Amino acid sequence: MNRKTEILKKITKAGFPKSEVVVTVDEFFEGNTDGGSIGANLYPEQPSLKTFSDTFKTMLASDKVESIFIRIADAEDTEWFYTDTVYVVGDATKDEVTEMLKGLQPTEIYSDWMYGKPVNIAGFTRKNIYSVWWD
Repeated sequence: MNRKTEILKKITKAGFPKSEVVVTVDEFFEGNTDGGSIGANLYPEQPSLKTFSDTFKTMLASDKVESIFIRIADAEDTEWFYTDTVYVVGDATKDEVTEMLKGLQPTEIYSDWMYGKPVNIAGFTRKNIYSVWWD
């Protein structure tokens, strides 16, 4: 079974596509060679998949970010999964998250779950949750 099929089976079991689901940074980037899978509308200089992945891993290594989840918006019309939103959970402020992500050119950063809390993650208490969205 290939990597995409394996992840698709997991998120389908969780309720995708009817329910909001997320995957981890590693799940989203391992095996992903589809440059249009994240930040697809950033023009003319879209950051590479490696830049997205490295930025998220650097954030996760900080003491300000507990988790990063990647929303799966589409799994059928693309080579890999497509996302328009990443959720950052931790103690960082919105300004700190904005600074950490400036190289990835997000369109907007919202407080809380932009599309509602995903069904396949546990709750978080006393943590900031930010939705990072790319148009």
